[in-house]
Amino acid sequence: MIKNCCIFYLVNNNSIHLNRLRDSVECLKRNFLNDYPYPIVFGHEGLPADVVEEIKKYAPENHFFYNVRFQLPEYSDEIKNKIPEKFKGHWDEEAFFSMGYRHMCRFYSGDIYKRDFFSNVKYLLRLDCDSYLINKVNFDLFEFMSLNKKIYATVGEKLNEMDYVIVGLEDHVKSYFRKKTIPDIHSTYDTHFELVDFQWFKTGPYIHYFDSIDKTGNIYIGRWGDAPIKYQGVNALLKSNQIQIFDDLPYRHGGNY
Repeated sequence: MIKNCCIFYLVNNNSIHLNRLRDSVECLKRNFLNDYPYPIVFGHEGLPADVVEEIKKYAPENHFFYNVRFQLPEYSDEIKNKIPEKFKGHWDEEAFFSMGYRHMCRFYSGDIYKRDFFSNVKYLLRLDCDSYLINKVNFDLFEFMSLNKKIYATVGEKLNEMDYVIVGLEDHVKSYFRKKTIPDIHSTYDTHFELVDFQWFKTGPYIHYFDSIDKTGNIYIGRWGDAPIKYQGVNALLKSNQIQIFDDLPYRHGGNY
């Protein structure tokens, strides 16, 4: 096992979410942690005591809770005045991307790498509440990253980001990296499973790229998501042999287990 590694979930107090989290953790224990007992960190914005106690019942012994305390950066009034309380979704009249959702986008885009709580972490595996390892993983994912000198790993990539949540992102990326051609701006990695060399992301050029994104306010104004932001940064800054796609991992995402 590799020292200073962890698995991270971002948890909210929603019954459907919590039921899926329980199933995800049970799958993780059965199919990976029983052989490779890495710690789990449950990030949250302040869970009720009874919910914390319920999670503790099925969490592995080696686990932690971390209050992420989301808040807006210290933007100028000009930027703040452009941030909608609700960013309208496209699929029905009541759908919207909440401020909390956009905090999450900023967190996974780069803010996580600035948090003191994770300062000594070498590799971090992000999972969503509905990320399921559905069968046995017969190798140590973190050791694989170390032995093969990988910096970023996921389970797939897609061309599926919606037009209306990437307005202006392409121009920003081209300007920042001074490239006339970049990967299709609709491209994303499957960030519901991403395994990262945390120290590289927090100390290298990626964090400067993230800062350039963050200063625009467009994660909040235009709902630029962590998936296209991460895709462009990783592809611009890493060599192909530093990126791993675990396309044969026994993994499923979405819905109930």
